[in-house]
Amino acid sequence: MKTKILSPLRRDGYKAGMIMMLIALSTMLLDDIVNAENTENTINKGYALPVTVNVSREGDAGTRASFDGSKLNFSAEDQLFVEGLDAGGAGRFAGTLNYVSDGTFSGTIYTQNKWPGTADDLFTAASASGIVKATLLPNGYESYNFLSIHNNDSPDLYDDVVAWGMLKAFVASETAKATGVEQLSFERATTYSSGFALAPANAILNFTISGLEAGAQDVTLSIDYGGTEYPVTGSVTPNASGVATFAIGVPDGANIKVTMDNNLTVGTHNFTLPSSTTFAAGKIYNITRNALPDLLSGVFSVSSTKKKVKFSKGNLRYASGTWSFFNNQYDYYTSYSADAWDHFGWSTSATTYGMSTSTTSSDYTFNFVDWGSNSDLQTALGTGWFTLSSAESLYLFNNRSASTVGGTSNGRYAKAKVNGVWGVILFPDTYTHPDGVTAPVGVNAGDATGWNGNNYTIADWTKMESAGCVFLPAAGYRDGESLVSPGIFGAYWSATSSGKTTDYSAYDFVYYYSGYLDPAFTNTRNLGFCVRLVREVTE
Repeated sequence: MKTKILSPLRRDGYKAGMIMMLIALSTMLLDDIVNAENTENTINKGYALPVTVNVSREGDAGTRASFDGSKLNFSAEDQLFVEGLDAGGAGRFAGTLNYVSDGTFSGTIYTQNKWPGTADDLFTAASASGIVKATLLPNGYESYNFLSIHNNDSPDLYDDVVAWGMLKAFVASETAKATGVEQLSFERATTYSSGFALAPANAILNFTISGLEAGAQDVTLSIDYGGTEYPVTGSVTPNASGVATFAIGVPDGANIKVTMDNNLTVGTHNFTLPSSTTFAAGKIYNITRNALPDLLSGVFSVSSTKKKVKFSKGNLRYASGTWSFFNNQYDYYTSYSADAWDHFGWSTSATTYGMSTSTTSSDYTFNFVDWGSNSDLQTALGTGWFTLSSAESLYLFNNRSASTVGGTSNGRYAKAKVNGVWGVILFPDTYTHPDGVTAPVGVNAGDATGWNGNNYTIADWTKMESAGCVFLPAAGYRDGESLVSPGIFGAYWSATSSGKTTDYSAYDFVYYYSGYLDPAFTNTRNLGFCVRLVREVTE
């Protein structure tokens, strides 16, 4: 009965997503071998040679891809694939050896011609005048694909093929960081001297991506190797904090592919990575990205059913054909411009999203179209953004449970001046006021106490923002092409119509000035108010 030498085509372990990059390194004319000694088999025309060989792993912690010294050890299920050519005797040979202990691997290789000596003699001869190669097949790792020796039953030809290829390797590394990222280095030896000294052939790109949504996320990274683009694909599942880690092994000398678009995609998020680095074998390159750099840290309850949100880093704006958020929470445009919008009419059009200077309320008759549903905005800022409803705004300002702030229990908001700009500070559900920053007054008060009494510098605000605070600047409102009372009034739209079709009005998310605040005020839809988008989070 004929047998096949099978490789670890699919081992249990990491659930890796991969696309094959086949590098054909050898072609062997071998038949199946069933005999256990180095004697001729007349049916299969081949020879078996028992092997026990010492294997070391070269490189030190500063030059090889490892997290710590313990990663240099072999594990129980490691294997070693050995192949070569001894032109003067054994001919072509190949086989897979199993790890025994203390750097020793043992098993059987198969030779094209009868070899009278030991495996050590064969490897030494092949190393001197032919080809000898050894490749580590790490335990529990499926990023290599080794084809089996097989036979087409031709009676005359040594026409079986042994070839091995490298899959561009991907490991979702919550598990891999503990046991396997280093194995992505693809360790090989191409010479023999009383054993094989393995050295890495791959670099490792070790990614940490934060700000991801729950559930599995598809990953694609474009790699350039030898002038050819190879997309590496996989899947990761973020932890409870929205952080996913994964590692990719790439060949020595490769780099990240320059593309017209983004060259790394994780779920719905796109990243442009620098492509100038040429990755070196045996090195780890740590790459950290935030999928939602525009999301503030504070968590706010907006309903009794425990719905929670985080706010965008600044008010919404549309300028030069692009949606974005202001870089600072206290920023806004101080005058009207047809090329730069941050004061929008109540949005009833998926074409204009409230970017109209019409002062006729009946021009805003239709149902609400959320700014966050805009596909252009989603391309620029990611999916999941939306506008709070009036009911959610009321809960945010008046009903949610929160920390004690400035001596006031359930401290939810306070009027203040931040970097010289008046507005309203929202305190997150859980908040500790920073040391060295004056405690706020007028907490949960709509009168002028906080407006006159709270004045925070940029240094103060940086600490408060890091602690989770949100600031809504008093950016005024737009009436037609005129900006009215910037720095004096604050007005933000909610997603809720008042239902009063006679005056085409809608509810504000919040409307305030020095001595007044209402999170459910109604206004005519043609007025241009600010918009502050949020994302739902699970905490």
